[in-house]
Amino acid sequence: MKITRVECIPTTVKYKRPFVLAGGAVPASTGVLLKVHTDEGITGIGDSGCASEWYSGETQESLMALITNLYAPRILLGEDPFNVEKIVGQMEKAVKNNNQSKAVVDYALHDIMGKKLDVPLYKLLGGKSVDKIALGHIVATGTPAETTAEAQKIVKAGFGVLKAKVGYHAEEEDIENIRIIKKAIGNNARLMIDANGSWNYFQALRILRQMEKYDIALAEQPLPWWDVDGLARLRRKVNIPIFPDESATELKHLLEIIDKDAADGLFIKVAKAGGILRARKWVAIAKAAGLSVSCGCMTGSGFEAATQAHFLISDEWTSRFVQENTGPLTIYNILDTVNVDIKNDLAKTLPRYENGFMWVPEGPGLGMELNEDAVTQCITPGKEPVVVTQ
Repeated sequence: MKITRVECIPTTVKYKRPFVLAGGAVPASTGVLLKVHTDEGITGIGDSGCASEWYSGETQESLMALITNLYAPRILLGEDPFNVEKIVGQMEKAVKNNNQSKAVVDYALHDIMGKKLDVPLYKLLGGKSVDKIALGHIVATGTPAETTAEAQKIVKAGFGVLKAKVGYHAEEEDIENIRIIKKAIGNNARLMIDANGSWNYFQALRILRQMEKYDIALAEQPLPWWDVDGLARLRRKVNIPIFPDESATELKHLLEIIDKDAADGLFIKVAKAGGILRARKWVAIAKAAGLSVSCGCMTGSGFEAATQAHFLISDEWTSRFVQENTGPLTIYNILDTVNVDIKNDLAKTLPRYENGFMWVPEGPGLGMELNEDAVTQCITPGKEPVVVTQ
């Protein structure tokens, strides 16, 4: 089997409700849908999820350029798609950082392998460690009444963990919002916070100490990604577990965090790690250090959600912890996929989300079928797909 054609499609999927981060409100998930075609008629699909300059250092334009100008002509075309280790290694040598562009290639290759062998991807990764994936969910901020209603609605839907974004508003507003959410959910669910690296050390120390009384389960990335020394100092001075995310990208970063004792646990996104192959190595190192691993997402389509589901359900270590693989739920502002019928996703049928859990698709490869009509409708205005052939 050989790769014969690579098709890169720029997509923009609007959120039903803007997604608020420390850097501001994000109106849409803008990324790349990748098709890797083979001489046996099997096509692998990869969805990058939302390209994020501040998180992954990439844009839709950079994803398109790297895949079509470098990976496709120099590494992919004519290669056996089963040679994932070789291909990923060549991408690592060819380009520094830019892991999201490497990940979407990795996704498509794994989809091809599963389709060729006629088995779900998780079987190639070791089988199921659990039957379903326990999930947490982000609670949107708004007026006190809106936040309270949102939090209670999420808990009622079956989620045992909620996460609140902080750092976007003034310190006093963040603290008050956490108080409101905690009062709304009581002991019915755990509450996490995520600052996305928006605080400096003294801000984080002051704010987290005031939030300790609300029994915060963990604080994700309270400091900028580069301040690993600050994370180490901070976790010794507050009674809230510290979980780096943006600080832990490359394997070298993990070793630094472990060496400096700067984390109580870690967050990963498969895109951040550079794909399934690299994510498995990433988690192996975390496990060796005894650090729990929770997985966020790039708020992509059903394809990105399915890709991470196969990875998560097959890994015995990640299967022990609550995950956050809720991209489609965030995009369409829903809490399950059994009581709604989404027709405009890039995938014809979304993965099953119900009662705060996710089930992995059972079809060959990723187990997802492309919704070509939706893809056409979601092509980013003013941009065109790019096809690279031999």
